[in-house]
Amino acid sequence: MESIKFKKRFDSDFKTVPSITSKSTNHGGRLSSAALAMTLLLGAQTGSAWAATFDSNIVIRGSAEFDSSGSPADPVNATQAGSLTSIIAGSTSTTTLFGSTVTGPDPLSGTLSQIGDGFGINLSASGTGGTEPSGISPLFGDYTFSIENKSAVDSFVVNLQFQFSHQVEATDTPPLNNDAEFAQSLIAFYKADGTELAFSKIISDPVRGNEKRIPSDPNTDIGTGKGGLVSDVGTLLLSFLLNPGDLINFGDSNPDLRIFGGADSGRFSINASSLITVDSVTKQTNNTVPEPETLWLLVIGMVSVISSRRRHHAFN
Repeated sequence: MESIKFKKRFDSDFKTVPSITSKSTNHGGRLSSAALAMTLLLGAQTGSAWAATFDSNIVIRGSAEFDSSGSPADPVNATQAGSLTSIIAGSTSTTTLFGSTVTGPDPLSGTLSQIGDGFGINLSASGTGGTEPSGISPLFGDYTFSIENKSAVDSFVVNLQFQFSHQVEATDTPPLNNDAEFAQSLIAFYKADGTELAFSKIISDPVRGNEKRIPSDPNTDIGTGKGGLVSDVGTLLLSFLLNPGDLINFGDSNPDLRIFGGADSGRFSINASSLITVDSVTKQTNNTVPEPETLWLLVIGMVSVISSRRRHHAFN
């Protein structure tokens, strides 16, 4: 199967990952709110065949959670919010975050059963400086996934669709402190062994300059200007070949979503969303083991052929 190169870590060289293919849409675009970001991602799934149950030999489990390393911290003179979404058997469940208060199961987890099922995470924050600075501590979101092929004879190709959208904006007019305004967002997806399957990072900084790294070339910073709006949006199709008995795990110590920002005299805002869904499950082989009766018929047939040939040679 075709392979693709991905960045191993934030600052390391590319690594070739076998049996994974990816396609990506054009990057760019603007979202007006965190709610709109997740709505767009969920809305993109309406064309999927919700009722299409995939082969029961493929077992896909997953979860989405807030800040797996601890509890979300309270923002300072700012607001922060988020949501976890699960789509299981076509039914959607949601856990919400406002400030540091989580309402609903965290993690939100379950076993997927249909095409279009999956998990999503949304994080957002904003604040305005002035008399006192505003800001948030780094806020995280994490995925865990596993795909298992329980068949003893068949191989399957499982395609996961990874949709992401985020925007950051920081302004400082007039500047009272030359280094306090910034907004940053990181969206990624990893295998359990640390292999990076998707990576997008954007930073808006009126003083140090902006940064933008996209999945197609995460080692290259294509950010321009200082401060203002920076955004990235796209879709990746991640393809995995599972032979009989294979198990693939996703999720490691790296955050899959991370937002961070602050302002002393200006303002900052961040919206970040990602959604992972089952795009397709396709059986590759059907090497069925013969039934015992079938084996006996084959043996009898072979004995008959051999006996016939011996009689023919004896007659001649």
